[in-house]
Amino acid sequence: MLEPELKRLLQVLKWESKKKFVSNRRGLLFTSDRGRGLDFKEVRNYQYGDDIRYIDWNVTSRTGELHTKEFYEEKDATIIIFIDSSNSMDSNKALTAFQLALFLSLFHIKIGNRIFLVSFSDKIISSQKWLKTELEVLSFFESFSKQPKGNQTNYTNAYQYAFKVHPKYAVTYWISDFIDFSESVKKTPLPKIWDQHGIFIKDQVDEIKLPVWMKLFQPISQESIQLRNSISTYEIDLTAAKSFFGNKLIKIDPNQKLHNQILPLFKVNSNV
Repeated sequence: MLEPELKRLLQVLKWESKKKFVSNRRGLLFTSDRGRGLDFKEVRNYQYGDDIRYIDWNVTSRTGELHTKEFYEEKDATIIIFIDSSNSMDSNKALTAFQLALFLSLFHIKIGNRIFLVSFSDKIISSQKWLKTELEVLSFFESFSKQPKGNQTNYTNAYQYAFKVHPKYAVTYWISDFIDFSESVKKTPLPKIWDQHGIFIKDQVDEIKLPVWMKLFQPISQESIQLRNSISTYEIDLTAAKSFFGNKLIKIDPNQKLHNQILPLFKVNSNV
């Protein structure tokens, strides 16, 4: 399901993440320190130094070996991934978005974080729960791959939906071509409560520089496919995205290898 190059990158980043970056909102990679938090994580073998108050006596009596309950700590990162599934995401862009969302999901699961997935257009399709295992992630994406596209992109509905699920600090990724993003944030500004990262999937048709007289005949990447009119929203949408995400926006070319293009997402603040 995941491209071979991204699989190899996943292993490299997983190894690097063992350096245990802390989650103090200054970096992107987070520790999965064991501890007592609010959410149950798993039952595992007891290790010397574990708090005996959290021994799972049911599993211990069943297996004959000491087992303890592990919980997500506040240091574990909460990850929300938004995937644009509107009409403007043609087959090439949609495949790129799928690969990137799957890669980010598997990466964060492997380093102990929990994730919530939101596919958005004029309708919302979500994971409906926090995913904490690789099996849960693969199951979601298997189902997601069979879903039809929606129509118009609605960034506001996606934000409000996820905010109801998690109104606290989180690390988020928005994977989109950001069509009509400028108009959307103008009508309904998105609060910057989360640590938000933008992944702008380019459409080469929007970047082709043609003489003015030819632009009327140039196809444009839009929610409803039509000929380009005298005003293109590409530049203002890109400007709006840069303003909203700042230096946490990266541009992805679907026609190039992905594994090199996404590395800027994993730069860690040297102060961490």
